[in-house]
Amino acid sequence: MSEKMSSLPTKVGVIGCGMVSATYLKNSFNFKAFDIVAVADQRIDAAQARAEEFSIAKACSVEELLADPEIEIVINLTPHSAHGPVALSVLEAGKSVYNEKPMAVHLEEGRQMLELAQEKGLQVGCGPDTFFGGAWQTARQLIDQGKIGQPVAASACLMAFRAPSSNDEVIGTTSGEYVNFYRTNFFDFGVTWSFDRGPYYLNALIHLLGPIRRVTGSAKNTWGEQEPFKDLVKTPTHFAGVMDFESGTVGTLLISSDIHSTSLPHIEVYGTGGSLRCIDPNNFGGAIHLRQSARDDFVEVDCTYGYNQNSRGVGVADMAAATQYQRPLRASGEMGYHVIEVVHALHRASVEGQHIELTSTCLQPKPLPLGLADWEIND
Repeated sequence: MSEKMSSLPTKVGVIGCGMVSATYLKNSFNFKAFDIVAVADQRIDAAQARAEEFSIAKACSVEELLADPEIEIVINLTPHSAHGPVALSVLEAGKSVYNEKPMAVHLEEGRQMLELAQEKGLQVGCGPDTFFGGAWQTARQLIDQGKIGQPVAASACLMAFRAPSSNDEVIGTTSGEYVNFYRTNFFDFGVTWSFDRGPYYLNALIHLLGPIRRVTGSAKNTWGEQEPFKDLVKTPTHFAGVMDFESGTVGTLLISSDIHSTSLPHIEVYGTGGSLRCIDPNNFGGAIHLRQSARDDFVEVDCTYGYNQNSRGVGVADMAAATQYQRPLRASGEMGYHVIEVVHALHRASVEGQHIELTSTCLQPKPLPLGLADWEIND
């Protein structure tokens, strides 16, 4: 066991006081690894409202938060297009950053983040952290114990119908350095389900099977082919992809806002000795089902791990512990970058008609120890 650098909770600030901030702030009181001491937003009234709601000591501007020497980690909860620029500003200010998914919209921003963090001796973390959940830790345990034999294949299915409408037009105004804070059209590149919900599925798969080597697939812009949506829908909305994992496992990936959800499982993993049916990766807990070679049906597996409730923020706690104990992050920036490279590769593969060899890789996150209590994190 490595020696802990400090016995005090890590001081954390939040930039972006929209809807998701409420869950982070509520859950933060349960974690011993960090304390949220300040919240900031481009709209100071939003920061003040969150500070009052959750009894946070300081509500301030983004610039004031970045200048606060007490804050070591910043949770970046801004819209997708702001993740890169804001995270780079945080790192420039000498603070580590934990981005909500996706890590960034543009690959160059992600590369700059990782390079700047390394240069300054800082950390980059990235959500989603649902793979810390009890259901996912149980699934990982079953795979690691060989309960399905050698993993051969996996499937992931994300179907969530989302038709365009006039409400999807860009709203808001630009303002100074943080020009990208405003909400953008769901059907712009960098939004859609591929960037918004895709990371839940990809983080879960990487947690279970490790990093991905290459990607191919086809993409379709269904609504952009129709009037009156041609000018509104600017990016593909339906993806059918194939992923070759470094381990040799072959995965299929369906991401679509063009079709209505069916009874297809969200994620399944298939091995030489059985199959494993997992939950919606947007969730921490739920029923895991296992079918082994000797059986003709799936049976529910008892979950013996914690974190079965909405535990958003556990990735931040793990980042604080990793920094204090000088060990790798589970929800790492490297994994966050690997995920967005996969999403970009899905777009590229369809346009170029070829496999895309990924330039990045990442560590497969280390499983949580069995018996770890809710809201605790190990060294």
